[in-house]
Amino acid sequence: MKPTRLFLALIALITACSGADPIDSPAPDPSPADQTTPHFLQAPRLTLAPNEDTPLAASLEALTDEPASIEVEVSDGQRTWSIPASSLAVSHRLTLLGFSPGKSHQIRVRARDEAGNLGEWPEALEAVTEPLPVGFPTFTVQSDPERMEPGITLFRIRGREAQASFGTYILAVDEVGRIVWLHRGDATDVKKSSDGNLLILGGGSIRKIDFLGNVLQEWGTESDPGGPGAIPIANRGFHHEVLEMSDGNLVALGLEARAFSDYPSSASDPAAPTETANVVGDVVVEFTPGGEIVRQHRLLDMIDPYRINYSSLGGIYNAQFPELAGGTRDWSHGNAVVYDAEDDSFLVSMRHQDAVVKFRRSTGELIWILGPHENWDSAAFGSYLLAPLNQQPGFFWPYHQHAPMILPNRNILLFDNGNFRASPFDAKLPDEENYSRAVEYRIDESAMTIEKIWEYGEEEGIYADFVGDADYLPQTGNVLIAFGGIKTPEGYRARLIEVNRSGAPEKVFDLSLNEPHFFVYRALRYPSL
Repeated sequence: MKPTRLFLALIALITACSGADPIDSPAPDPSPADQTTPHFLQAPRLTLAPNEDTPLAASLEALTDEPASIEVEVSDGQRTWSIPASSLAVSHRLTLLGFSPGKSHQIRVRARDEAGNLGEWPEALEAVTEPLPVGFPTFTVQSDPERMEPGITLFRIRGREAQASFGTYILAVDEVGRIVWLHRGDATDVKKSSDGNLLILGGGSIRKIDFLGNVLQEWGTESDPGGPGAIPIANRGFHHEVLEMSDGNLVALGLEARAFSDYPSSASDPAAPTETANVVGDVVVEFTPGGEIVRQHRLLDMIDPYRINYSSLGGIYNAQFPELAGGTRDWSHGNAVVYDAEDDSFLVSMRHQDAVVKFRRSTGELIWILGPHENWDSAAFGSYLLAPLNQQPGFFWPYHQHAPMILPNRNILLFDNGNFRASPFDAKLPDEENYSRAVEYRIDESAMTIEKIWEYGEEEGIYADFVGDADYLPQTGNVLIAFGGIKTPEGYRARLIEVNRSGAPEKVFDLSLNEPHFFVYRALRYPSL
């Protein structure tokens, strides 16, 4: 036996026996005569789905008689994968991911010491996962994994109308559309954080969870205080997006409401009488992890609050402002905030203004406005409106857009829903003549011009009048497009398409939800869970 092995084994056993025993099996390692390999002091303990809302994840605990890393191999009978090795230690706790629903999985556990000697627990552990919930939508998938961006696709699905009782799930699928991770819970925006966990915005609050479903930190608002221990942030409610800054601060879209007199009452009738209206505007809130607000930018102060557009007079946020008689007017409906580190600025997508605005992070000073020129006060905002370069043929503006993204070449990629393709008080384009697209623009800030570089969507003829996403994928240059709320006679549907951009656009991944009344907010590709 190695000189330190007996001491380490005793320490590990004392640790295991103090309080709750992390190893729930009396079976000892048979410990063959070969004493050059690390050995398990007890049977590794596998806990499948420690949180019932996250059924396709497991925790593995093990004790070894010397410092070793744990290597895990999982097989479901059709595919086999490895879990990244743990660090050298004698007490181990690993998170196992990648399980499929409704299957039996065999798990082999090995220990490797610093010298490379390998010991294996002689019996495979078994994990039998539950099938998907009744009523879970099915997928039709076509893919070309060799040409896809490698990794998993993370997205959120939610039921609506006839499927409203379904609720919300976050899921990850592999390159052929197999579900390999699942979490049930309220969510709008979902993305990986810098520490490898998940940041989730949903219901007005923000939470960070690990892939076992444990809540690690939470930030609440007035309309959604969050769970026990949540840090309160002074805002009525967060919505649509949260992002993490390089210094650890968080940025989210918040809400405020103000009363305006002589406010337009119709986006279709210019002669309609005015009224006093409770106008809801977005607030870009930056705060520390401890809950201190660092800065706020109020779009009602930045943009003309009397400029209305189609959809500007709806009352989507009435529930966040129940005290306001007569309801609210959803004037801006921000749906994305993006940070540009090159010039320390923010981009905000204002769906109900058909505009993306860029402004300085430090001062809130406007830099440009991307969108149709109709109904802007030319004296106050004309100098900020981007102009199409040389009246480029085939150029048209995005309408009710989502998810702008700054590309490595500094161009802007976004999802153009295309609602109405008109501004008040012009005639709306009929749905049957419309389509949504991913579109890339080049902006020259010195000349204040914009030109279209690339688009995809007309080929599909898909009209998604709400939600959606378009993401540039860095390894292949492909674009992943979420047609998240496709309007059909049967009800809303969703479809995720990855397009290869080399030459004529070709689809390399195409996932459709087969049943109606489900929608997807965004879709993200990550190298792995």
